[in-house]
Amino acid sequence: MGKKDRIRPPKPCDICSKEADVQFRIQTNESGNWRIVCKTCQEQAASSAGYLYGCLLYTSPSPR
Repeated sequence: MGKKDRIRPPKPCDICSKEADVQFRIQTNESGNWRIVCKTCQEQAASSAGYLYGCLLYTSPSPR
């Protein structure tokens, strides 16, 4: 099985606990730890001081 064929089960958002197909790895001054969050929580965190964007995570292979 190649890397493109792997499917990860969705993980709950570290802030609101919702599962999403697309998640973001972010860091804020509040925690100092990396978190995996949904799009809604990422957009809210982006306006806070000390926001750092890490990467974009997909639960299924991205379409090409």
